[in-house]
This record gives sequence, C-alpha cells and structure tokens, in this order.
Amino acid sequence: MIRTGYLRWEIDAQDVRCPQDPAAREVRLLARPTFRRIRVKHKTAGNLADRFAQGEISYAEYRESLEEGEDADELVAAQKPPPDSLITIDDVGPHVFRYSEADRVRLIRFWMDKLQREVESFSHEVVRAGARHSVLVARTPALRTGYAHMVAHETMRVIEGRSTPAPTDETEPMSIDLSVQAEGIPELVAAELVKDIVTREEFHEFSTYDRLTVAHGEYLYRVPRKSHGLIEVWNAKTLNQVCRLCVVFEDPGMPPSDEVVMKYLLVKHQPDLIWKIGIRFPSTSARFDAPPPKRWNR
Repeated sequence: MIRTGYLRWEIDAQDVRCPQDPAAREVRLLARPTFRRIRVKHKTAGNLADRFAQGEISYAEYRESLEEGEDADELVAAQKPPPDSLITIDDVGPHVFRYSEADRVRLIRFWMDKLQREVESFSHEVVRAGARHSVLVARTPALRTGYAHMVAHETMRVIEGRSTPAPTDETEPMSIDLSVQAEGIPELVAAELVKDIVTREEFHEFSTYDRLTVAHGEYLYRVPRKSHGLIEVWNAKTLNQVCRLCVVFEDPGMPPSDEVVMKYLLVKHQPDLIWKIGIRFPSTSARFDAPPPKRWNR
C-alpha cells in the first residue's frame, strides 16, 4: 500500500505472455484504491490547526491538544457544514508495455532502463488521477514529484516480490472526518504524509523539534519544517557544520510541511541533486546538539 495524500493505493503487477506475439511478454501495472469509496465529512478547521500551520505549536503539541479536546469549542462554533460527500475512486490503468524475452536475458541494462521508464510513467498516471480529488490530495506541483517517486518505489517493490497488494474494499467506505482531524489543512495533510515516509525516530524529531536529520555518506542533512528554511549540512564524524543549502521550489505557496516532504525525499534518495540545485550559504557557529530553537512566532 502506498499513499498519495489521503488516497491509499494497492499496486498490481503482472508479467504474462503476449497473446498477439508468442516471442514477447507483457507487463501490466494497475493501481487500485484500498477503499473504493471515501466518505468525507466537511467542516471548517479550528484555530488549533491554524496555529500549527503558522508554526506556533509543534505537531506533537497539536496531536496532544487535539486528544485533550482543546479545539472542541471552536469546532462546535464552526459554520454549518455541507452534507457529507461520497467519492468513488476508480482504478488507474492498466498500464501495459511489451518486451522481448531475448532482450531481458541478453540486454539486462536495456531491460532495466525500459522497466524504470515505464514504472515512472505509470507512477505519474497514478498521481494525476489522485490530484483530481483536491479534498484528499494536496495539489501542489512540487509535491507531485515526491508522490510519484513513492508510487514508483512501491511499484518496484511489488515487481520484486517484496510487497503484496491487499484486495480493494468494495463495501465499506473509508471515512474522513474533517471536523475532528482538520484534515482540510494542507499542513496536516503533509504532516501525515511525513509520518508515512520517515522512520519512527525521524517522526519523533519532526513532531518535537520541527526538523528531520538524515544521514547520507559523510554528511548529516538537517531539514527544518519552517517555510524556506535552510538545509544544514554537518560533518558526520566531527559534527561540525559544513554549510547551509537554500532549496526553493517553483510553488511559492507550498505549505512548510510539504517542503519537508520534498526536501527529505531529495536528501534521502538524491543528495547529489541537492548540491546542484541548492544555493550554498556559509556555516554558522551553531552546535549540532544544541537545544531546539523557540517556536517561530513566540
């Protein structure tokens, strides 16, 4: 299972003999929603979600306050919501491509390049299909690249047999209550997405300190949640700051947590690209193990 926003997908991959050409085979890729129908309860989000979006509280503080019912009065006072909507999610695909068995045996590199191109093309089809539902998916152009990367990664895991798709639930709809979880705020959509792609230790750091630290090679990359925050690069052995990198995406209105998702994916999987697109700033005298800074607006 892989998520693009709040849409959950199961990826099917089949490798069968082509009925029209005995010497060729077909790969069929299909994305099925984990839940065929999604029931969305609309409501206006309260001030608690806004405070998180503005950086006044951390995600851990947001969840704690939500569980304690701090935002309940605001939700009661919110305007009358429209009727619940029931959204039906269609399958995406099948994406079909052929290949020669001889090429797969003799030209391994050619076969792998072709497979990677087709998987990437399929992943973008899935992302485009999910982006039609603006309530369920944050439709920022920069996020689509990250979503597509995760779909492609899950597709390869299915092809390699390391992930098994679950059947689609055709009977019971998945329920999303915007009045309780304020899921209509893009900040919270992205925060839940962060939770799905990082480790438990990384998410604890993100929730508490508004940052993510990723080890890659000889460097430690520290990605802040603050909008347009600089990526700090530290020497993994000496823990001295090497420099700071400014990475700006095309979408100026991207929520801060969306930036974290994209920067995290780049640092985790394409660190060389960070150095190419990032603008280098000199290091500071900050300590790696220094206490976390104060809240943005405090």
